[in-house]
Amino acid sequence: MRNLVVIAALLLAALVAYFKFGPNGEQHPSSQLSYIPADTALLSVQLEPFDLISYLKQVEMMPQNPKEAMALLETMASATGSNSGHFVAALLEHYLEVLEQPEQLTQLTGIPQEFRSLFYLVGLSVVSRVELADEAAFWRFFDRVEQQSQLWHQAEETDNHPYRRYSLLELAGQQIELLVSVNNGWGTLVLTSSELDASHHAIALGLRKPADPLNWQRDMRPLAQRYRLNENSLGMVSSAELLKALTGAGQNRLAKDLQQLAGAELDAALVNWRTPACQADTASIAANWPGIYFDNQMNQQPVSSRMLIASTDQSAMASLGKLRGFIAPHVQQPAKDSVLQFGLGLNIGQLLPAISELWTATTSASFACQPLQEMQAAMQASNPLAALAMAGMAGSVKGASITINDIAMDPTTGMPSAVDALVSISADNAQSLIQSLLMFYPAMAGIPLPAPGEELELNELFPMAAAFGLAPKLMLSGDHALVYQGERAQQQARQLAGTTLSQNGLLHFGMNYAKLFSAMAAGMATSGMEVPPEVDAMKDTPFQLGISMDIEPTGIAIESTMHFGGDQAD
Repeated sequence: MRNLVVIAALLLAALVAYFKFGPNGEQHPSSQLSYIPADTALLSVQLEPFDLISYLKQVEMMPQNPKEAMALLETMASATGSNSGHFVAALLEHYLEVLEQPEQLTQLTGIPQEFRSLFYLVGLSVVSRVELADEAAFWRFFDRVEQQSQLWHQAEETDNHPYRRYSLLELAGQQIELLVSVNNGWGTLVLTSSELDASHHAIALGLRKPADPLNWQRDMRPLAQRYRLNENSLGMVSSAELLKALTGAGQNRLAKDLQQLAGAELDAALVNWRTPACQADTASIAANWPGIYFDNQMNQQPVSSRMLIASTDQSAMASLGKLRGFIAPHVQQPAKDSVLQFGLGLNIGQLLPAISELWTATTSASFACQPLQEMQAAMQASNPLAALAMAGMAGSVKGASITINDIAMDPTTGMPSAVDALVSISADNAQSLIQSLLMFYPAMAGIPLPAPGEELELNELFPMAAAFGLAPKLMLSGDHALVYQGERAQQQARQLAGTTLSQNGLLHFGMNYAKLFSAMAAGMATSGMEVPPEVDAMKDTPFQLGISMDIEPTGIAIESTMHFGGDQAD
């Protein structure tokens, strides 16, 4: 069990390091790509330079009270009672220093403005590499961290090349270590275990090439083309390599590292998985769901990224595709002039059939692997299909959306003084749907609905709405039920009323940070609450975010855009 703790710590560090140092910029460093093993389970490589200084200035990641943040880090470090804790705190503190003055990036860290980096796993070791402009400044960065934390490095050498070893903490008799080296203009950080041998560390440090290096043209370029990803910014999480580590002690480098660190404990924990039957079944699963692939575009406005949960299971993708519904076109536009927008495209009429197909395929799949059979039995015992039967009552619904274009607060009452917003439900024969829903509320069953294209003042039916500064209107068209207030919302409603239903997506979310946090700050101020510095700063941040999800023939796609600055093209 103690050795499993070591493995868990390294895996957690891999995830944290990925989201911390993950995709960051590269100009086809082919000589460096050859140091990446072909069986890496996690990889992020960008093949074009990335202006890190401009990015840091745009995103304004610095805490509002840096001294308070640094004091908190010191307090947390002191609580650990070890120099290792102070070392980590010092690293974060100097990171904050860079955020506070990004124009000093090269002087403080040795990293150039045009940032290029690699991130990957060598077995269980986490590797982060960055091209350097000033090697001496890079080492001075770690010298300052050492001096502040009083955790000193141990000088080591492998393949006639020096590197630093920092022992961070001991777990189950093993040392979790940070290795740091500079070679051929690249700085390398490796988070690893002392139990892994010198040959492993030489490969992780980029001093020795693996026997089976990654071949970009063979392994990655076809994936970029198949999944419509930017080849100059590409990453992956490999299902096959992760499942090999689960089902076999020596199937890949990750499995070998796990076995070396945990040995008998791991054998006992995974005995039911490490069988030929499980190896065959999980290989089949990995073939159908090969992994997660992603890219980004950092050198443009808006910054964009795409992630695909890839699948070759055409039957599953056809079932999931039935769920796609209608998203209002205005919701899919950038949130330049809106506070918040959300659209859900969901074909309710296909919800039960699609989930039933997926459920049947999963629970009836032929597995010889005992743990997978047990999972199937547990799923069969908790069938959710009966709970979805009620969805048939709203089977004509194809989507819904909420758009808040603007909101203002009355400083006297603390209530909204002006609202411009639209709520829509899109369905086959929307008027019939609304009439059916009203039948569940006898007091409202006799409400006269407006004729198609006409407006109904809802304050006539709900006088209380006026007390909240609202004067909503209802409009019905053949396919849309629209409740709105405000001039812009009225324009959006009329445009949407004439839009024919189509399957154009699954989900879209957009947010304008400056508008949203301005409204929040105003609401807090009118209610007498103190506006936190973070909220006050965000209301001046010209940042717009957009996230969408859709079902494609090759997988489940999630795309995002981030726009920095006040102006954005439509």
